[in-house]
Amino acid sequence: MEHTAINEKQWALIAHLGTLVGYVVPFGNIIVPLVVYVSKKDESEFIREHARESLNFQITFTILIVFAIITVILMVGLLFLVLLPIVNLIFVILAALAIDKGEFYKYPLTISFI
Repeated sequence: MEHTAINEKQWALIAHLGTLVGYVVPFGNIIVPLVVYVSKKDESEFIREHARESLNFQITFTILIVFAIITVILMVGLLFLVLLPIVNLIFVILAALAIDKGEFYKYPLTISFI
């Protein structure tokens, strides 16, 4: 499915790449795709689906981070705290590459909240 509107691709990229703000701003990884979803969901199916997918993945990711923090207290979760941000970065980059091709991207192991 090809999307020629640059604006659609830009908003879809913001929904995915904007989640990297979460590395600096607490919950920025959820806020950015949520804002894109709420503000653009009725304008474009392409934007809506990318924002929804990104939001679902970031909510799942945040739950896993909380789990990792809890398990660190139990002395077994340090590995999760190191690996999860790396996995997040890889999947966000893969999503951005799919957008560049005009494709939808489905994050693996994501719980569908939205």
